[in-house]
Amino acid sequence: MKITLINDLSGFGNCSLTAAIPVLSALKHETHPFPSAILSNQTAYESYFLVDCSHYFDNYVKEWRKIGEKTDCVYLGFTPSKNLPEKSAALAEEYGAKFLFDPVLGDDGELYKCFDMSFVETYKKSVSKADFLTPNLTECCLLCGEDYPSLLSETDITAFTEKVFSLAERLQQEGAKNVIVTGVKFQNRLFNVCALESGRYLCECRYRGKAYSGTGDLFASVFLGYALKGEKYENAVKKAGDFVSECIAYSMKQNIPGVHGVDFFPFLKNL
Repeated sequence: MKITLINDLSGFGNCSLTAAIPVLSALKHETHPFPSAILSNQTAYESYFLVDCSHYFDNYVKEWRKIGEKTDCVYLGFTPSKNLPEKSAALAEEYGAKFLFDPVLGDDGELYKCFDMSFVETYKKSVSKADFLTPNLTECCLLCGEDYPSLLSETDITAFTEKVFSLAERLQQEGAKNVIVTGVKFQNRLFNVCALESGRYLCECRYRGKAYSGTGDLFASVFLGYALKGEKYENAVKKAGDFVSECIAYSMKQNIPGVHGVDFFPFLKNL
């Protein structure tokens, strides 16, 4: 299938377009990128240089229409523009395409330093358009207006996962067809908590004890690649989680710093 990738291009960090293009290509999809921003390195580093390219989006789409190109899926990740989620959703609707929205906003209970709460309010408008919504727990809480620290204060795993399920289902009630809350950590366990069209699904992954930047991009890309090939969404979630876990384990053995992202290239042949 043809997939329009709307995400940043980072010189260092092994994330965003650098992750999505090879993964989706390995899964036999065509990738057609629009760089929403160009960064010297991804934003988890202490400093970075960023060029906002989002204002070129309309020109890109105009030319694509002119040459008669279409898309089967629009996949939106990082963008420095508040307006790009709505434009991306509209592009998917125009072509009757699937829309995966990875609402990149923050992590560990905090917004990334390039965003403020006005982004959260704008992003909420595009939740209802998503066929697939893949927030991490921080982003899920932000979109639901939930207090992140109080959620983490829960000590019982059953009660904790139930609360996360309820947040995912709230986003589903707002219109998102399938919600996957990614990389949910509870003590020394790691889960992907899913509210799917087929029902609830809790997928546990092996917890490796170290966080790497860009793993959310990697997960969403593997998941989407399999989902668009007709894999059951539960199976696509499991395969994506296992792939990311394997890449993390390998990167830890190579002593790769977390900010550099994982080395996933040796495992593309396994997709």
